[in-house]
Amino acid sequence: MISDAIAIYELLQKKWGEYKVISALFKWDGSKIYGDEKITITKHDAEEGSWFYSVNETEDYVFIRIPTNASCVIERPGTVSGDKNADSKYFRYIAVPDGHIYGGTLPNVKVDFMVIGYKPKDLLNIKEGVA
Repeated sequence: MISDAIAIYELLQKKWGEYKVISALFKWDGSKIYGDEKITITKHDAEEGSWFYSVNETEDYVFIRIPTNASCVIERPGTVSGDKNADSKYFRYIAVPDGHIYGGTLPNVKVDFMVIGYKPKDLLNIKEGVA
């Protein structure tokens, strides 16, 4: 999943001047370090040692989330109360599982993360490499 996000980022970066791409960097606690004022997140506390984030909606934008140290974490989606299916709007970072069987909820990893916003319709207009 991280490799997919990086591939989209690289594609956008090649055409950065043509597309309206926004980005921001956040600390693990949800506070913005720097970046576009349009990007804001909400931190949702869950069980002890765990929390979820959500990127607040911005018109026409879809967001990629990339942890600054992707080698030690994986992203987990959250579930809205009363729903059995995970919702990709909510996410958290946990340690890469080490093969042990755990009970309960794995705690979050304190990792800073980037949020990059792009307009999907911009990607659909890409003509290079399209058969």
